[in-house]
Amino acid sequence: MTDGGIDLHVHTRASDGTLSPSAAVAEAKRQGVTLLSITDHDVTEGIPEAEAAAAELGVTLVPGVEVSIDVDEHEVHVLGYFIQPGNPRLEAALARVRHGREHRNEEMLARLAALGVGVSRARMLEIAGPGSVGRPHIAAALVEAGHVGSIQEAFNRYLARGKPAYVRRARFEPREAAEIIRAAGGLPVLAHPAKIKSRAVMEAIVFDGMEGVEAFHPDHDAGEAERLVEFARRHSLLVTGGTDTHGPESELSLGIGSVPVPAWVGEELRARAPAHWSAGR
Repeated sequence: MTDGGIDLHVHTRASDGTLSPSAAVAEAKRQGVTLLSITDHDVTEGIPEAEAAAAELGVTLVPGVEVSIDVDEHEVHVLGYFIQPGNPRLEAALARVRHGREHRNEEMLARLAALGVGVSRARMLEIAGPGSVGRPHIAAALVEAGHVGSIQEAFNRYLARGKPAYVRRARFEPREAAEIIRAAGGLPVLAHPAKIKSRAVMEAIVFDGMEGVEAFHPDHDAGEAERLVEFARRHSLLVTGGTDTHGPESELSLGIGSVPVPAWVGEELRARAPAHWSAGR
């Protein structure tokens, strides 16, 4: 299998990444990536800027989004490929999640203050910039204030599920997430399935409306990727892959295109592209 110049899982400053959408596309071009997907958390605002940059630089862009769902105690992410930004049902659902995130952030700040490691709301917002605000920005504020030594330590001590400042937020159920993505012209794909420790839970989520699995990911070793590809083949599912990078100066700072994704992944994804995307490409 050869590297096909593909990265189908990239975050930008529109959510919790550190690069602007256009800068992410430019970096993809520099790294030889020809098929790219911007998959920001719960927002589509970065897609028009990325599309303009991709058209100028000759990079094929798949518009995407990443949404969160809850299954029992598992936090699960679903990637939506070929979505149409501006779709009323999609945007209303994402707005609901973002509104829930605002309340969640306030509650986490209050819990941190009660623990004696408070950080200011104003500084959290400054760190986040124009993108959506979430736990990574609170973690960065904790590092800056000297309460912890790294973003990972902030999660391990305070912000991860089960830790004292963790607060659940509004999320979708698997079938609802899949239906919303389809309503926006997209294909729902389960992100980094190996993070779900229960194989039975993973398979139940896939069979509850997903059309593919992300096999190639930095958290998947070669054996896990092969098992996921075999699983996808048995059930006629798409296979995708990417770095899940959040850009330089982030804890998830893998370079765009640095996870090898076979060329056939891109070929099969293009073959499943909906008419609204494939026209003119």
